[in-house]
Amino acid sequence: MSTPSADEKKVKLWDFPVRLFHWALVIAIVTAWWTNRQVMIDIHAIAGYSVLALVIFRIIWGFVGSSNARFADFLTGPKRVINYVLKIPNGTMSELTYAGHNPAGGWMVLVMILLVGVQAVSGLFASEDTFLFFDGPLVAYVSSDVASIMNWIHHTNINLIYAAVGLHVFAALFYLVVKRENLIRAIVIGTRRVPVELAGRFANIRFASPVLGIVLLIICALVVWGGVTLARG
Repeated sequence: MSTPSADEKKVKLWDFPVRLFHWALVIAIVTAWWTNRQVMIDIHAIAGYSVLALVIFRIIWGFVGSSNARFADFLTGPKRVINYVLKIPNGTMSELTYAGHNPAGGWMVLVMILLVGVQAVSGLFASEDTFLFFDGPLVAYVSSDVASIMNWIHHTNINLIYAAVGLHVFAALFYLVVKRENLIRAIVIGTRRVPVELAGRFANIRFASPVLGIVLLIICALVVWGGVTLARG
């Protein structure tokens, strides 16, 4: 492994709970997509429940987690987002100046959380024969009209998720190939190299306990599992 150059410094960027959430969500979404194509409904449902637990965890972590994982840190006003986007064509923006998500990326995180959250929740109430006459665990508590609406949301919203995922992947590859900034590596190992003069910005990140994050994630998983089990009777 190469070492930082004299004018660069390795800084910690993403905490373990954020990285665990990110890659667990990737695995859950890919699993849900694949099992949907293969009509493997039981695994598809488990993937959906996993997504729901992850979303609940991320929402909580967005308030009690590390400082750069909190919504208040990366959700900015429209002016900052527009100014950031306008800098993209002339190449004057750089992720090296952000100790977390950039203004546009921050809102992309929220959009993704909302989209996958809607997908997971709608699946709880869906009832259809596409998946071998599968009924969601909460379908018995709503009318057939509501179940029909949830079916429509479930089948329509997935296309928005595909679009959001595609945009997210494109942005990561754009920075890797065009800007020569490896954002993917940072979300894998949690650190990145920045110019020494910018390292101070990253030193201001207040990291929450990874143990707290893991405990919260386990609690969220147990809540979802318990709720589904009770609903199934």
